[in-house]
Amino acid sequence: MRKTLIYISLISLIIIHNNCKEETVGQYPTDNIAPNPVSNIQVENLPGAVRLIYDIPDDEDLLYIMAVYPLADGKTGETKTSVFSNRMFIKGFGKSKKHTIQLISVDRSQNKSDAVQVEIEPLDAPIYSIFETLTVQASFGGFKVYWENTSNEEIIVEILEKNEITGEFNNIENFYSSTSVAENSVRGLDSIAANFGIVIKDVFNNFTDTLNVNIKPYYEQEIPKSGFRSLPISSWYLLHNYGGGMNIMWDNVKNVDSNIFYIRTGNDIPPYFTIDLGIKAKLSRFRLWQRVNWLFALHNPKSFEWFGTNDESIANDSEDTNWQDNSAWIKLGEFESKRPSGLPAGDPLTSEDEAYALAGEEFEFPLDAPDVRFLRFKLNTTWSGSTGLHINELTFWGQIEN
Repeated sequence: MRKTLIYISLISLIIIHNNCKEETVGQYPTDNIAPNPVSNIQVENLPGAVRLIYDIPDDEDLLYIMAVYPLADGKTGETKTSVFSNRMFIKGFGKSKKHTIQLISVDRSQNKSDAVQVEIEPLDAPIYSIFETLTVQASFGGFKVYWENTSNEEIIVEILEKNEITGEFNNIENFYSSTSVAENSVRGLDSIAANFGIVIKDVFNNFTDTLNVNIKPYYEQEIPKSGFRSLPISSWYLLHNYGGGMNIMWDNVKNVDSNIFYIRTGNDIPPYFTIDLGIKAKLSRFRLWQRVNWLFALHNPKSFEWFGTNDESIANDSEDTNWQDNSAWIKLGEFESKRPSGLPAGDPLTSEDEAYALAGEEFEFPLDAPDVRFLRFKLNTTWSGSTGLHINELTFWGQIEN
């Protein structure tokens, strides 16, 4: 019995030992014969990329074609295409220059053909033409950066500020974009002249030279709500008993569902209302908080306009239905509420949608908008297409006229 137990133990140890050996991942090699290389290679040089067309070797066990090429950071990149395609697209090159890439055939036994050397010379990557379109304009509390990206390339626009003591540039903001025409604002800066740099990068770590600019941002402050006053509401509209008067829009109580200015639905004329700021100001931007329980829904404004005037009698006239034809009212801008997710009305909110709305949706007035004291809000559409309106809170920033 003892001999039997020893014998069984030895067999078990042998089995365990065999199971612990390193196993081959994937198909076991069936031969050691290298496949033939690709042939008849055609090269099409493109901005930051190259397209290759070739004849695939007639090998039954051919698995894929691999390209090996240099990257901008000095490392080596690889691109593979299956045997079901006779073309390859390689992207990630920076400034135009000649490169030598290797095309290698690989079979199911991982045998590799001799490398075929192919000379390419891609055109400049899109970031360099994008860089040429960069324009910078001073704005309130910072500056605006504009660029065109007709190829819709995924890019990173790095904003740098120069440390006047050390002379070094430090990153203060990044913009990630692939839109064809972009406008972004750098904010939170003092109203003093400073040196900034702008660099454009792509996802392959190619980057442009630095655009150096000296900018003095315009002074900006929050317009004090203590001077706000509501002006008469047109008799066309009835206020809903769920909410309050216009002054509830500047009481600094945010994201409370019942704390809203609410005009009932069923109006023949889209709602409008007028605010006296109490001071004359050149407005830079504003934030609008929606009714919190109906974000991007119901009577929350989707598209709307702001008008301004300095004529108090015109501002107090709420019954003239043709008020927009009066030259005393100057259109300050048209605005549209947008969900960050890009999803349409009625679709469930994403966490990004919700966080964005709870922080107050921000809009900018045009830089050439005139100084005004009286503001008139005009609704165009709501998120549900209704003719009602509700708003939780409004905050304005700009430069107060002394």
